[in-house]
Amino acid sequence: MIDLGLAGKRAIVSGAGFIPERAGHGRQSSLKLAEAGATVACIDIDEGRAKGIVAEIESIGGKAFPVVADMTDRDQVQRAVDEAAGLLGGIDVCVDIIGKATWSLVEDVTPEEWQQDLQQNITQVFNLWQIVGRHMIEQGTGGSLVALASVDGFVGSRYHAAYGVAKAGVISLAKTFAEELGRYGIRANAVAPGNVGTGNEDQPEGEYAVDPKNPLAAPRGSDIANAVLFLSSALAARITGQTLVVDGGAIIRSLWGMTPEVIPQFRSLY
Repeated sequence: MIDLGLAGKRAIVSGAGFIPERAGHGRQSSLKLAEAGATVACIDIDEGRAKGIVAEIESIGGKAFPVVADMTDRDQVQRAVDEAAGLLGGIDVCVDIIGKATWSLVEDVTPEEWQQDLQQNITQVFNLWQIVGRHMIEQGTGGSLVALASVDGFVGSRYHAAYGVAKAGVISLAKTFAEELGRYGIRANAVAPGNVGTGNEDQPEGEYAVDPKNPLAAPRGSDIANAVLFLSSALAARITGQTLVVDGGAIIRSLWGMTPEVIPQFRSLY
């Protein structure tokens, strides 16, 4: 049995509630952390969603608390983190799930949409990590910070430019927090999901390369949660400043459209 080192740890998940039309990264990450033995403060803007994930965790024998806050508002972030720290008795793990894209042609993006996307996808990550980081520094026991980036932070972000810029910022932010807070034993990492969409948990096992995007298979919400769990755990004790891409291989694909049929003509050139 591999020990993840999360038994008795105190975790907060920002954006923990489940929105049915989305992939459920917050819900699944909260459940994974609880299953590994952590007590989880489940933060969500919607009270029903916060209480819903707490009820799920308790139904599997875990321990959790609901915290209601708008995590795009810095004052509420401070209040929510203080409340969570009080309920948990401290913070060892912080996971930020929140993010949303505005879709538009670059020539049509409004200043308001631009600012909204940056607030939702990068500014709120900075605010949460800074505030939680201060708690962890004061505790003196180290800790793990994890946030969701996106493969759009590595490649072009067609029709949702601000989202791509923000997610590239999360990748950079993980490196900066890692470098500055490493002396306190605090790690900072990100997970970059690929084409999860609204979720595909019912995808059959053992079916690979069934679409043109993913050389392996499209990632599931549970795959993203597993990456979050790994980076939060003792297995990643010496991993910091990194972004773990979970995309079924989508962004590693060659751009040139080569096929097995053209190999002979290229071999004849050499």
